[in-house]
Amino acid sequence: MDLSVLIAISVIWSVAVITPGPNFFITVHTAIGTTRRLSLFTVMGIVVGTLVWSVSGYLGISVLFKAAPMLYFVFKVIGGLYLVYVGFNLIIKRRNQTKSDIGKYHSAISCFRLGLLTNLLNPKTAAFMTSLFAATIPPDVSIELGVVCVVLICSISAIWYSLISALFSYDIARKLYDKQKQKIEKVAGAIFVGFGLKLAISE
Repeated sequence: MDLSVLIAISVIWSVAVITPGPNFFITVHTAIGTTRRLSLFTVMGIVVGTLVWSVSGYLGISVLFKAAPMLYFVFKVIGGLYLVYVGFNLIIKRRNQTKSDIGKYHSAISCFRLGLLTNLLNPKTAAFMTSLFAATIPPDVSIELGVVCVVLICSISAIWYSLISALFSYDIARKLYDKQKQKIEKVAGAIFVGFGLKLAISE
């Protein structure tokens, strides 16, 4: 088991999950607009979507590397540069004053479906997941390591969004986030740029 791979996956994916995006905001909206229990079904949908993307990303990259080992370096560089791109976008992003208007969801099924579709219909998730695996896993990755990576990714998502679901059941948490939103995005952006550069130029 390659501990360095697991650490890289954990850190990069943790930063990606913590950085506010569609999954974050849909969790916040359902936590505020419904109940904590129902918002956890939204979290469940997000995690299932993450499972689909992570398995697809791992299998695709693993098969590709085995079929064409020479592409490993190219995809590693591309994966690193994509992380840099994401990071710079977060750093220079202007505060968005518009708010999305979604209805209130009052059933477990509708909340689960909302979380699942929000994740699966976001093409950036697929692109990021592919870049994550391309930039971190070795070309001869074992099935065991791949499974652990997928479980790790899904676990991080489940823990984080469950925490967000719980926290945003209270008004005080929402107000604190609104005040620190720009700082959170800039710090996350700097972390992405650092990891991206390291991955792009590493051997």
